Amino acid sequence: MNEAATTPSNTIPPLPAGRLFRPSDLSRLAFATTAELAPIGGLIGQSRALEAIAFGSKIDKAWFNLFVISGAGVGTREAVKAMLAEEAREGPSPSDWIYVNNFARPDRPIAIELPSGRAAGFKETMHKLIDDLKGTAPAAFQSEDYQTRRSAIDEAFQKKQFEAFNALRQKAVDKSILLLRTPVGFAMAPAADGEVVPPDKFNAWPEDKRAAVQAEIAALEKELEHVVRQMPMWDKQRRDEVKALDRQTAKFAVDHLIEEVHVAFADLPRVAEHIEAVRADLIENVPMFITRSEGGEAEPADPARAAAFERYEVNLLIPQNGAAGAPLVEELHPTLGNLIGRIDYVLAHGVLITNFLLVKPGAVHKASGGFLLLYARALLMEPFSWAALKRTLKCCEIAIEDVGRFLGLASTCRSSRARSRSR
Repeated sequence: MNEAATTPSNTIPPLPAGRLFRPSDLSRLAFATTAELAPIGGLIGQSRALEAIAFGSKIDKAWFNLFVISGAGVGTREAVKAMLAEEAREGPSPSDWIYVNNFARPDRPIAIELPSGRAAGFKETMHKLIDDLKGTAPAAFQSEDYQTRRSAIDEAFQKKQFEAFNALRQKAVDKSILLLRTPVGFAMAPAADGEVVPPDKFNAWPEDKRAAVQAEIAALEKELEHVVRQMPMWDKQRRDEVKALDRQTAKFAVDHLIEEVHVAFADLPRVAEHIEAVRADLIENVPMFITRSEGGEAEPADPARAAAFERYEVNLLIPQNGAAGAPLVEELHPTLGNLIGRIDYVLAHGVLITNFLLVKPGAVHKASGGFLLLYARALLMEPFSWAALKRTLKCCEIAIEDVGRFLGLASTCRSSRARSRSR
């Protein structure tokens, strides 16, 4: 067979060795080895993807979110985070958020929005106010003026009782009857020469004399019953006068301190409204922080009672501290609590209790006004998180929920449901 006949006519000739590489002039490079170079950021060769991310990050409208998907090992996370960080630096600093006590509904704390950087100052001011009140409130109730006026109220009550019983006692003496105090109350007894007549001698008296004395005793007993029935009313009047005195004393102790706080935050209507609520509650409850000795003198409250002042503290939920730019929050573990916040509990006397100070922020709170970076796989693997995030975005409201409620678990606790609105 002819060998030339079997060789294809269109065979590509082999390349010579000199054409298998492109020579480079390494002297033009400004480094000796690549170890001297910084890593290249971003997505190399993905200009359209980068343009799409940059465009999407600038859309400041509801229902617009970025969903980025790519293969493993291409640096998508770092690239997206770097671009969002650059965009966040150019954005405005969002508001601060705080929680304060709702004196009318303690289970519904109040969320207040403040200008960026003002929340920390308000928290510090309220804390100082509380410390000042811990000294001034007991001092006001220990003052000589308060003690004198309080003693006058008690003495007036005792005098009214004494005069009523003394008048009745004198009326009974005029009719030869004694008013006696017994372990179970008061009693009337016939008397002779200022002494109680024994039953055997009384029974020896003539029938008409005994009947007359018994009639007098019955009439005096009705008057005694009338006096005894008036005693609770007199005591209520005494308590009302003491309460009025306590409110007046508390107002004197509170007003000048509250006024300083009010002036400092008069430009914030919601804060000023809360300060007025604090003033009203303090005036009504400052006497609760005062204990009294056996002699009736006021004493400083013990630590357990002094802890009641915490109701006037401020929960600094989202402090921006005046930082420039918008926040960028990356949540690697988006559990329900990490995502939308949680409510902590403390054990007291065998019961779990909570209050507005135990409300903790989640990633959605912290990213308010900025960017929240989540990982779809991690989010979808966490129970309740995906549904909670959709509900939050749809309602434009962050509702902090206890995961035990979703699972149907009951606990002996005083619960708190916290809500806040944020962008």
